[in-house]
Amino acid sequence: MTNTTMCGDEAQCIQSQSTTYCMCRRGFQKVPDKNSCQDINECLRFGTCSQLCNNTKGSHVCSCAKNFMKTDNMCKAEGSEHQILYIADDNKIRSMYPFNPNSAYEPAFQGDENVRIDAMDIYVKGNKIYWTNWHTGRISYRELPASSAASTASNRNRRQIDGGVTHLNISGLKMPRGIAIDWVAGNIYWTDSGRDVIEVAQMKGENRKTLISGMIDEPHAIVVDPLRGTMYWSDWGNHPKIETAAMDGTLRETLVQDNIQWPTGLAVDYHNERLYWADAKLSVI
Repeated sequence: MTNTTMCGDEAQCIQSQSTTYCMCRRGFQKVPDKNSCQDINECLRFGTCSQLCNNTKGSHVCSCAKNFMKTDNMCKAEGSEHQILYIADDNKIRSMYPFNPNSAYEPAFQGDENVRIDAMDIYVKGNKIYWTNWHTGRISYRELPASSAASTASNRNRRQIDGGVTHLNISGLKMPRGIAIDWVAGNIYWTDSGRDVIEVAQMKGENRKTLISGMIDEPHAIVVDPLRGTMYWSDWGNHPKIETAAMDGTLRETLVQDNIQWPTGLAVDYHNERLYWADAKLSVI
Protein backbone atom coordinates (compact mmCIF):
# COMPACT_ATOMS: atom_id res chain seq x y z
CA MET A 1 0.00 0.00 0.00
CA THR A 2 1.44 3.40 -0.99
CA ASN A 3 1.52 6.40 1.29
CA THR A 4 -1.02 8.20 -0.92
CA THR A 5 -3.47 5.29 -0.77
CA MET A 6 -3.15 4.99 2.99
CA CYS A 7 -3.71 8.67 3.79
CA GLY A 8 -5.75 9.84 0.81
CA ASP A 9 -5.43 13.05 -1.18
CA GLU A 10 -6.35 15.33 1.78
CA ALA A 11 -3.59 14.08 4.09
CA GLN A 12 0.11 13.41 4.03
CA CYS A 13 1.93 10.42 5.49
CA ILE A 14 4.34 11.18 8.35
CA GLN A 15 6.91 8.50 9.17
CA SER A 16 9.25 8.27 12.12
CA GLN A 17 11.43 5.49 13.50
CA SER A 18 8.63 4.20 15.71
CA THR A 19 5.38 5.04 13.93
CA THR A 20 3.63 6.10 10.78
CA TYR A 21 0.56 8.36 10.79
CA CYS A 22 -1.49 10.61 8.54
CA MET A 23 -1.66 14.41 9.01
CA CYS A 24 -4.15 16.66 7.21
CA ARG A 25 -2.62 18.78 4.50
CA ARG A 26 -2.74 22.58 4.65
CA GLY A 27 -6.28 23.75 3.94
CA PHE A 28 -7.85 20.62 5.46
CA GLN A 29 -8.83 19.63 8.98
CA LYS A 30 -9.45 16.34 10.78
CA VAL A 31 -13.04 15.17 10.93
CA PRO A 32 -13.98 14.61 14.60
CA ASP A 33 -14.29 10.94 15.56
CA LYS A 34 -13.22 9.88 12.06
CA ASN A 35 -9.90 8.99 10.53
CA SER A 36 -10.29 11.39 7.61
CA CYS A 37 -9.75 15.02 6.61
CA GLN A 38 -12.17 17.60 5.22
CA ASP A 39 -11.74 20.91 3.46
CA ILE A 40 -11.55 24.06 5.60
CA ASN A 41 -13.90 26.75 4.34
CA GLU A 42 -11.68 29.78 4.92
CA CYS A 43 -14.47 32.06 3.66
CA LEU A 44 -16.42 31.41 6.87
CA ARG A 45 -13.69 33.19 8.85
CA PHE A 46 -14.32 36.93 8.84
CA GLY A 47 -11.42 38.93 7.46
CA THR A 48 -10.05 36.19 5.21
CA CYS A 49 -10.69 38.45 2.21
CA SER A 50 -11.24 42.16 1.93
CA GLN A 51 -14.47 41.62 -0.04
CA LEU A 52 -15.38 38.54 -2.07
CA CYS A 53 -14.21 35.06 -1.07
CA ASN A 54 -14.54 31.86 -3.11
CA ASN A 55 -13.70 28.64 -1.28
CA THR A 56 -11.75 26.00 -3.23
CA LYS A 57 -10.56 22.53 -2.27
CA GLY A 58 -7.74 23.07 0.20
CA SER A 59 -7.59 26.81 -0.40
CA HIS A 60 -9.59 29.92 -1.34
CA VAL A 61 -9.53 32.80 -3.83
CA CYS A 62 -10.06 36.47 -2.92
CA SER A 63 -11.48 38.97 -5.39
CA CYS A 64 -12.99 42.45 -5.45
CA ALA A 65 -16.47 43.64 -6.27
CA LYS A 66 -17.30 45.74 -9.31
CA ASN A 67 -15.72 49.22 -9.29
CA PHE A 68 -13.07 48.08 -6.78
CA MET A 69 -9.47 47.14 -7.43
CA LYS A 70 -7.06 44.93 -5.49
CA THR A 71 -4.15 46.74 -3.85
CA ASP A 72 -1.88 45.00 -1.32
CA ASN A 73 -4.48 42.26 -0.76
CA MET A 74 -7.08 44.92 -0.01
CA CYS A 75 -9.99 46.07 -2.17
CA LYS A 76 -10.09 49.82 -2.71
CA ALA A 77 -12.62 51.82 -4.68
CA GLU A 78 -11.50 52.94 -8.11
CA GLY A 79 -10.78 56.64 -8.36
CA SER A 80 -10.15 56.94 -4.63
CA GLU A 81 -8.21 60.18 -5.15
CA HIS A 82 -11.52 61.87 -6.06
CA GLN A 83 -13.58 60.49 -3.16
CA ILE A 84 -14.91 62.95 -0.60
CA LEU A 85 -15.68 62.31 3.06
CA TYR A 86 -18.48 64.45 4.53
CA ILE A 87 -18.61 64.98 8.29
CA ALA A 88 -21.51 66.47 10.28
CA ASP A 89 -20.35 68.89 12.97
CA ASP A 90 -23.16 70.50 15.01
CA ASN A 91 -24.70 73.03 12.56
CA LYS A 92 -22.24 72.54 9.72
CA ILE A 93 -21.05 69.88 7.28
CA ARG A 94 -17.38 69.69 6.40
CA SER A 95 -15.59 67.77 3.68
CA MET A 96 -12.16 66.36 3.00
CA TYR A 97 -10.40 64.02 0.58
CA PRO A 98 -9.41 61.07 2.82
CA PHE A 99 -6.84 59.65 0.40
CA ASN A 100 -5.13 63.00 -0.23
CA PRO A 101 -2.63 63.77 2.57
CA ASN A 102 -2.70 67.46 1.60
CA SER A 103 -6.49 67.73 1.76
CA ALA A 104 -7.92 70.55 3.85
CA TYR A 105 -10.86 70.18 6.22
CA GLU A 106 -13.29 72.47 4.40
CA PRO A 107 -16.86 73.67 5.05
CA ALA A 108 -19.47 72.30 2.63
CA PHE A 109 -22.52 73.69 4.43
CA GLN A 110 -22.93 76.20 7.25
CA GLY A 111 -26.31 76.48 8.95
CA ASP A 112 -27.62 79.19 11.26
CA GLU A 113 -28.21 78.94 15.00
CA ASN A 114 -31.41 76.92 14.47
CA VAL A 115 -29.61 74.08 12.69
CA ARG A 116 -28.55 71.01 14.65
CA ILE A 117 -27.49 68.22 12.31
CA ASP A 118 -28.02 64.91 14.06
CA ALA A 119 -27.51 62.51 11.12
CA MET A 120 -26.95 62.74 7.38
CA ASP A 121 -26.67 60.58 4.31
CA ILE A 122 -25.62 61.13 0.71
CA TYR A 123 -27.80 60.49 -2.34
CA VAL A 124 -24.99 60.10 -4.83
CA LYS A 125 -27.16 59.54 -7.90
CA GLY A 126 -29.15 62.69 -7.14
CA ASN A 127 -26.05 64.66 -6.07
CA LYS A 128 -27.74 65.64 -2.79
CA ILE A 129 -26.95 65.49 0.89
CA TYR A 130 -29.84 64.93 3.34
CA TRP A 131 -29.85 65.52 7.07
CA THR A 132 -32.16 65.51 10.07
CA ASN A 133 -32.52 68.55 12.30
CA TRP A 134 -34.02 67.49 15.63
CA HIS A 135 -33.79 71.10 16.86
CA THR A 136 -36.44 72.28 14.39
CA GLY A 137 -38.08 68.92 13.62
CA ARG A 138 -37.14 69.01 9.95
CA ILE A 139 -35.53 66.91 7.27
CA SER A 140 -33.58 68.99 4.77
CA TYR A 141 -31.30 68.60 1.79
CA ARG A 142 -29.11 70.60 -0.54
CA GLU A 143 -27.18 69.98 -3.71
CA LEU A 144 -23.64 68.77 -3.17
CA PRO A 145 -21.11 71.49 -3.99
CA ALA A 146 -19.32 71.01 -7.28
CA SER A 147 -16.03 71.26 -5.44
CA SER A 148 -15.33 71.58 -1.75
CA ALA A 149 -12.41 73.83 -2.69
CA ALA A 150 -14.91 76.62 -3.41
CA SER A 151 -15.60 77.09 0.28
CA THR A 152 -13.32 79.70 1.78
CA ALA A 153 -12.45 82.29 -0.83
CA SER A 154 -15.06 85.03 -0.59
CA ASN A 155 -18.41 86.20 0.74
CA ARG A 156 -19.96 85.04 -2.52
CA ASN A 157 -18.75 81.52 -1.82
CA ARG A 158 -19.91 81.79 1.78
CA ARG A 159 -23.44 82.65 0.59
CA GLN A 160 -23.30 79.61 -1.68
CA ILE A 161 -22.47 77.41 1.30
CA ASP A 162 -25.20 78.90 3.51
CA GLY A 163 -27.94 78.85 0.89
CA GLY A 164 -29.61 76.33 -1.37
CA VAL A 165 -31.29 74.37 1.43
CA THR A 166 -34.66 72.72 0.81
CA HIS A 167 -36.83 71.60 3.72
CA LEU A 168 -39.00 68.59 2.98
CA ASN A 169 -42.72 69.18 3.37
CA ILE A 170 -43.29 66.45 5.94
CA SER A 171 -45.75 67.42 8.65
CA GLY A 172 -45.82 66.27 12.25
CA LEU A 173 -42.14 65.45 12.70
CA LYS A 174 -41.18 65.76 16.37
CA MET A 175 -37.57 64.68 16.74
CA PRO A 176 -36.13 63.15 13.56
CA ARG A 177 -32.84 61.46 14.40
CA GLY A 178 -31.38 58.90 12.01
CA ILE A 179 -31.67 59.06 8.23
CA ALA A 180 -30.76 56.60 5.46
CA ILE A 181 -31.02 56.81 1.68
CA ASP A 182 -32.32 53.91 -0.40
CA TRP A 183 -30.37 54.71 -3.55
CA VAL A 184 -32.00 51.87 -5.51
CA ALA A 185 -35.67 52.82 -5.14
CA GLY A 186 -35.04 56.51 -4.44
CA ASN A 187 -36.55 56.68 -0.93
CA ILE A 188 -35.50 58.16 2.40
CA TYR A 189 -35.88 56.37 5.74
CA TRP A 190 -35.77 58.09 9.10
CA THR A 191 -36.33 57.54 12.80
CA ASP A 192 -38.43 59.92 14.90
CA SER A 193 -37.57 59.53 18.59
CA GLY A 194 -40.26 62.03 19.54
CA ARG A 195 -43.04 59.90 18.08
CA ASP A 196 -41.19 56.55 18.40
CA VAL A 197 -41.63 55.51 14.78
CA ILE A 198 -39.63 54.63 11.68
CA GLU A 199 -40.93 56.10 8.44
CA VAL A 200 -40.20 56.21 4.73
CA ALA A 201 -41.00 58.63 1.92
CA GLN A 202 -39.88 59.46 -1.59
CA MET A 203 -36.97 61.83 -2.04
CA LYS A 204 -39.13 64.98 -1.90
CA GLY A 205 -41.24 63.78 1.00
CA GLU A 206 -44.19 62.38 -0.98
CA ASN A 207 -46.03 59.12 -0.24
CA ARG A 208 -44.92 59.02 3.36
CA LYS A 209 -45.58 55.80 5.27
CA THR A 210 -45.01 54.64 8.85
CA LEU A 211 -43.19 51.30 8.84
CA ILE A 212 -42.45 50.59 12.51
CA SER A 213 -44.42 51.70 15.57
CA GLY A 214 -45.01 50.06 18.92
CA MET A 215 -42.45 48.19 21.06
CA ILE A 216 -39.95 50.92 20.21
CA ASP A 217 -38.65 53.39 22.81
CA GLU A 218 -35.96 55.78 21.58
CA PRO A 219 -35.09 54.97 17.94
CA HIS A 220 -31.86 56.63 16.91
CA ALA A 221 -29.62 55.57 14.01
CA ILE A 222 -30.86 53.78 10.89
CA VAL A 223 -29.15 52.21 7.87
CA VAL A 224 -30.52 50.31 4.88
CA ASP A 225 -29.20 47.54 2.65
CA PRO A 226 -31.25 47.92 -0.55
CA LEU A 227 -29.47 45.06 -2.32
CA ARG A 228 -30.83 42.62 0.28
CA GLY A 229 -33.99 44.55 1.10
CA THR A 230 -33.24 45.00 4.80
CA MET A 231 -32.99 47.89 7.23
CA TYR A 232 -31.40 48.16 10.67
CA TRP A 233 -32.01 50.64 13.47
CA SER A 234 -30.78 51.28 16.99
CA ASP A 235 -32.94 51.92 20.05
CA TRP A 236 -31.26 53.51 23.07
CA GLY A 237 -34.30 53.62 25.35
CA ASN A 238 -34.91 51.70 28.58
CA HIS A 239 -34.28 48.42 26.76
CA PRO A 240 -31.45 49.27 24.33
CA LYS A 241 -31.15 47.08 21.28
CA ILE A 242 -30.52 46.89 17.55
CA GLU A 243 -33.34 45.62 15.39
CA THR A 244 -33.80 44.68 11.76
CA ALA A 245 -36.72 44.30 9.36
CA ALA A 246 -37.45 44.13 5.68
CA MET A 247 -37.55 47.57 4.09
CA ASP A 248 -41.35 47.44 4.01
CA GLY A 249 -41.46 47.01 7.80
CA THR A 250 -42.21 43.28 7.85
CA LEU A 251 -40.07 40.45 9.28
CA ARG A 252 -39.04 42.51 12.29
CA GLU A 253 -36.59 40.91 14.73
CA THR A 254 -34.04 41.86 17.39
CA LEU A 255 -30.38 41.41 16.46
CA VAL A 256 -28.51 42.66 19.53
CA GLN A 257 -29.80 43.22 23.07
CA ASP A 258 -26.93 42.10 25.32
CA ASN A 259 -23.90 44.22 26.30
CA ILE A 260 -25.35 47.32 24.69
CA GLN A 261 -26.25 50.69 26.26
CA TRP A 262 -26.39 53.70 23.93
CA PRO A 263 -26.15 52.48 20.32
CA THR A 264 -25.94 55.75 18.41
CA GLY A 265 -24.21 54.95 15.12
CA LEU A 266 -24.70 52.20 12.54
CA ALA A 267 -22.84 51.23 9.36
CA VAL A 268 -23.21 48.32 6.94
CA ASP A 269 -20.33 46.49 5.29
CA TYR A 270 -22.33 45.46 2.23
CA HIS A 271 -19.76 43.09 0.74
CA ASN A 272 -18.97 41.17 3.93
CA GLU A 273 -22.55 41.37 5.23
CA ARG A 274 -21.51 42.82 8.56
CA LEU A 275 -23.15 45.45 10.77
CA TYR A 276 -21.04 47.87 12.82
CA TRP A 277 -22.26 50.14 15.60
CA ALA A 278 -20.93 52.66 18.10
CA ASP A 279 -21.97 52.63 21.75
CA ALA A 280 -21.68 56.14 23.23
CA LYS A 281 -22.00 55.01 26.85
CA LEU A 282 -19.61 52.06 26.66
CA SER A 283 -17.23 54.06 24.40
CA VAL A 284 -16.74 51.13 22.04
CA ILE A 285 -17.29 50.24 18.37
